Amino acid sequence: MFYIKTIEPNAANYSIKITFSDNVTIIADFKELLEKGVMIALKNPATFNQVQIGHKGRSILWPEQDIDFCADSLRLKFYSSQAA
Repeated sequence: MFYIKTIEPNAANYSIKITFSDNVTIIADFKELLEKGVMIALKNPATFNQVQIGHKGRSILWPEQDIDFCADSLRLKFYSSQAA
């Protein structure tokens, strides 16, 4: 189990650079997700950049929008696609 050490949001392209406890870094691309449901709120660049690391580094979240993503799920989705 890994935890998130750092995040660097980039609202210009709706991505977040995430570095994990083992120093693996991924780029999580949220562009497609921002077209659906509650995620539309994150299309505002100021809102997107308010992303935070969740409790014990186990997630990223936007608390005011009640949106979060599990660290393990992010790593599985984006690390495997970037390693291919």
